[in-house]
Amino acid sequence: MKLEIIDLTKADTFSQCFQHMKTFTDSINIVFNEDHMFIQCMDHAMTLIMEFKLPKEWFDVYEVSQSITIGVMTNILTKVLNIRDKTQTIKMNTNEKSDHLSVHYHVDNSPTIFDKSFEIPLISLDSELFHIPDTEYCAEFSLPTISMSSMINQLKSFGDTMTIECTEEHINMVSESQEYGKMNTFIPIEDLEEYSINEGESIKNSFGLKMMGNVCLFQKVAKTMEIGISDNFPMKMKYNMENDVVLQFYLAPRVD
Repeated sequence: MKLEIIDLTKADTFSQCFQHMKTFTDSINIVFNEDHMFIQCMDHAMTLIMEFKLPKEWFDVYEVSQSITIGVMTNILTKVLNIRDKTQTIKMNTNEKSDHLSVHYHVDNSPTIFDKSFEIPLISLDSELFHIPDTEYCAEFSLPTISMSSMINQLKSFGDTMTIECTEEHINMVSESQEYGKMNTFIPIEDLEEYSINEGESIKNSFGLKMMGNVCLFQKVAKTMEIGISDNFPMKMKYNMENDVVLQFYLAPRVD
């Protein structure tokens, strides 16, 4: 396996997507198929599933002769990616017989930024991929990622659970606790660019704010986020990324 990212904007996106995975999982399997790279992982409490897919065409160089799966510790990968300067390109390579992932950062004609190389140890992880079928949610809407992130951070200040209600007229997000009181965020549907709900339905679910906050850490990778909600069903949060890139999360509802 060999890949290269020369486009610096894409290199930043690549780094940002990986850097926040450590907030909910210690380790990941990265699957390099012939036509795409894919990651599916779950948090320790088994309440959140993340899927991340980059098609072959997204990379400047992507060479995979046969599918290979490698396991890495997210804290080590994050440490390596944090060292990269924004002016540096990214190269990665490994093979089936190797016990490490090689990472190389390069920049042309810089007297102050130097090339760097790393070897990340590989680990063996026993994990199966879940098949998550396409679902038509009872309510679907999109929000600017910066707005969603701001609301979730504010709601976290008043409790650890968000109750969201979707009706034909509005969306209501509530967080409360005995110690800090209650916060209510009311969103009229006319203020949303996209909103749909099954006629005559009203949906109400509760979700953990800590995990929602972890999802919102990825906010810089896209300008908008799509959200799908159905009663007693995991909420889908999908970043609207370009070039057929998929970054989406499924968060299980909280049960009283």
